[in-house]
Amino acid sequence: MSWNTAFEVVSAAAAACRGCGACVPRCEVLACAGGADEPLSVGEVAAAFADAAAGDDGEAARAAVAALAAERPELVLAVRRCCMDGFCTLVCPDGIDARGVFSALRVLLHEARLTGDDGFTMTRVDQEWHIFSAYRAVHGIFYNDLPSLENARAWGTDTLFFPGCSLVSYAPELTREVFAWLQEQGASVALSADCCGSPLRSGGFADRCEAHKAALVSRAREAGIKRVVFVCPGCRDEWETTAGAEAFELVALPELLAAAGARPRPEKVVALAGCDDPVLAMFDSCHDRDGRFGGPLRRIFADCQSVELGHHGKSALCCGAAGAVSLVDQPLCDARAHRVLDEEPREAGADLVVANCPTCAYTFAATRRGDAAGAVAGPAFCQYLELLFEAGFDWSGVFGRLESMWSGEYGPWLAQELL
Repeated sequence: MSWNTAFEVVSAAAAACRGCGACVPRCEVLACAGGADEPLSVGEVAAAFADAAAGDDGEAARAAVAALAAERPELVLAVRRCCMDGFCTLVCPDGIDARGVFSALRVLLHEARLTGDDGFTMTRVDQEWHIFSAYRAVHGIFYNDLPSLENARAWGTDTLFFPGCSLVSYAPELTREVFAWLQEQGASVALSADCCGSPLRSGGFADRCEAHKAALVSRAREAGIKRVVFVCPGCRDEWETTAGAEAFELVALPELLAAAGARPRPEKVVALAGCDDPVLAMFDSCHDRDGRFGGPLRRIFADCQSVELGHHGKSALCCGAAGAVSLVDQPLCDARAHRVLDEEPREAGADLVVANCPTCAYTFAATRRGDAAGAVAGPAFCQYLELLFEAGFDWSGVFGRLESMWSGEYGPWLAQELL
């Protein structure tokens, strides 16, 4: 997304907004976007930036945005604190999409040199080395024995399994188990260890994100891929919004699992919940408001005792990870995570929260790890694949390996490549 495109998105939102304020009470960021006692709607935030740079072009426009940021730093903080899950504008009568608007605003901040690579160097997923590829290399996690995009034609594969960066890096045994299951269902499968590009968008590098996604789509097309199977709703979203992706059948893995009659393993449900006869609650990713993952998952778990969280389906909330908000406001991320991991499940009477996104599960694990000693333990959590297959995530081991690799023999190399 170029400066001009981003500015057009922001200006259109500013022009469309009638100022009704329906979005404000749905978001803790908008409630103080203009300062401690000054709530602003999405359209009003957009208008502040659009008005500042109106009539200018090139460096003059960038300088105008920089001047606005110096005068009203609370606006920059509001843009950086937005998780971009779009919950606030679900009720917008003017059809404004907060996710698109705040993504564009981050481009303006980056282009005006108000944000840079700080905090994002480890998630430059369009480069050879980033936190996920480095983690796999340091800890010997390779998939060279499986078909990939690079040799898919030689293997005669037409289906691409896209696990997403969290699953393919932090749960290699589970990744392989799901890959084998797809083969057992008769699919001719190749594996992608790529990231969907979402971290780039969070950093305001929308143009790099689009280029990365376009390259993924091009590689898949050249490899003869006809169908892409996703574990993560966010990955599916990124592919769906990429030019050329309409050439593929984009499939949510839970759809295939449900169609095959998959059911949870009772012993895994009990073990992960930590109690007999547990009550489950599906945690729908904010990228799954169309229910293409949550719908079939509810069919898979239909025989389990279950409850719905206060926010689910079309009203799903962010797990706390989206938008890289932790770089500017870790307490806000923690509060968002505790809301959906502890508060709502407790109110609903759930013993086990089942996330449909591996990154949400990672966020929940990080939240539990960061809880103060002696804190009241909330419900258990897992990622849905852990209840359907033998392998799972060893989060204690994952965090231990993430930390130890910086102090070991690879530390200097990691510092050079990722910092």
